[in-house]
Amino acid sequence: MKLFSKEVKDMKELNQILKDKDEIPQKYDVAVIVFAFDEENRIVFQRRGLGCRDEQLKLETIGGRVKQSDIDFRTALQREIIEEAGNDACIELQEFIVSTYAKTFDVRNKKEQNWIYLLYKGFLKSGELEIVEPDKCLGYERYKIGEVNESELSNGARELYNIVSEKYSYLK
Repeated sequence: MKLFSKEVKDMKELNQILKDKDEIPQKYDVAVIVFAFDEENRIVFQRRGLGCRDEQLKLETIGGRVKQSDIDFRTALQREIIEEAGNDACIELQEFIVSTYAKTFDVRNKKEQNWIYLLYKGFLKSGELEIVEPDKCLGYERYKIGEVNESELSNGARELYNIVSEKYSYLK
């Protein structure tokens, strides 16, 4: 479910925006996600490994959970990019796209999770994408808008992919 499209800087600003939204539970985790395009306008996806807590073997983009120690969301996303794709991949963060809310089921801990996703557009400027967490990432795949088999996407990635596909349809 789409929430808002104005960028928020940090948890304080996010909590302020969400405080009056009755459809959002009081307890939620925040994930920062980048749809990184390469020089051929292909989106960089990673194939989720068996060490992931949900939706193993599905395609997803780079990103992850915001930690309390993160000073703001863009810093959190830069940390996630390095943790997942290594120090060599230079992914430039561009515009904020949208925030969404979704529920997932954590198979490892056997519980539902409430997620706020903060989605950014990025550009893979240079460098090689590394598989830093081989239990969580089996490899990278790149697809232009309209080329990816949507049944291969995780549930969260599918909703975000549809938003990105509509907004950036000119990049096909």
